[in-house]
Amino acid sequence: MKNEDFVILQLLEETHCLDRERTLVKGVPFHQSGESVLGQDEALPLVLRPPTGGFPPVFCVPELTFYCFTGEARQACEAAELKGLWWRPQR
Repeated sequence: MKNEDFVILQLLEETHCLDRERTLVKGVPFHQSGESVLGQDEALPLVLRPPTGGFPPVFCVPELTFYCFTGEARQACEAAELKGLWWRPQR
């Protein structure tokens, strides 16, 4: 049975942009926290350094358990009426 009602997104390249010093986990810099990955709401603030050339529209940060989207990518997803996406601004 063929079903085209969904799309699976898998990113093969990682964007190494987490600021391990300024990203805090329970008030401690990420690199000193003992954590290897971060889920939703585990870091405050979550600080990303823009890579040379800027962020790609959708990117994978190896230390995060979720994908990141730029505002441009979000607008494209909304224009395409994609469902099932949860948007949270970076703090």
